[in-house]
Amino acid sequence: MTQSKNITVAIQGQAGSFHEQAARQWYGARATIVPCVTFRDAFDAYANGAADAIVTAVENTIFGSINEVYQLIESCGAPIVGEMKLAIDQMLITRPGAKLTGITEVYSHPVALAQCQSFLKQHMPHATLIEFFDTAGAVEFIASGHALHRAAIAGRAAAELYGLPIAAESIQDDKDNITRFLVLESTDPPVDAARASLVVTTSHQPGALVEVLQIFARAGVNLTKLQSQPIMGQPWQYKFFIIVDCAGAKLRQLINEIKQSNHTVTVLGEYRAA
Repeated sequence: MTQSKNITVAIQGQAGSFHEQAARQWYGARATIVPCVTFRDAFDAYANGAADAIVTAVENTIFGSINEVYQLIESCGAPIVGEMKLAIDQMLITRPGAKLTGITEVYSHPVALAQCQSFLKQHMPHATLIEFFDTAGAVEFIASGHALHRAAIAGRAAAELYGLPIAAESIQDDKDNITRFLVLESTDPPVDAARASLVVTTSHQPGALVEVLQIFARAGVNLTKLQSQPIMGQPWQYKFFIIVDCAGAKLRQLINEIKQSNHTVTVLGEYRAA
């Protein structure tokens, strides 16, 4: 966590969400949270000056990568300055007195619903799964009414915030349910940065990606992530989001070598590995 300071932080979600937990973990209790309905809203809040920083989920061990966020990060004016990993423990939250057998509607963020498919199929196959903009928002929604047939999936903090009981704990498909969050802020990278996120657009020649990867391999640099994304306006052409355990002067040297091979590289940020 960085030292607690007065800063406004845009997140996708609201009070009681995992995004708020991650933002507090990084910036501390003094940070002002700017809740946003969508990931794009969070990035727009930064672009419009309504927030000084963004904390956003980018990848989950069950759900996989959140592709939309990669695209938003690339177009954002703020660099990635940090990453953190948060254990996600999902709870089934109901109104007081509700029975599992009577639950016919389950509300949550689509990522949370995807994380709990085994539990839902086994215990509530009759229930309709309804996507909501946020886990904590789903809890607030069922708390605002009196319907006993509605439930929400969210973290313990949301249940406590809205005073609702937890009907079932740890309902995610895999107990090792971990989400990786990135921190974006217009500030210098930490002096001990040892990881970087890059976007590489290759020359679209046979073996082009291999050529890029070999540059890192020869330098003994570990790649922790490689993901392709389509290039807008160029059907069937792709760019690559790459995370490397390298930063500073050594990284710049390797980037120059890649560019000399007629590839394009954009540095999204340098930071400490979580």
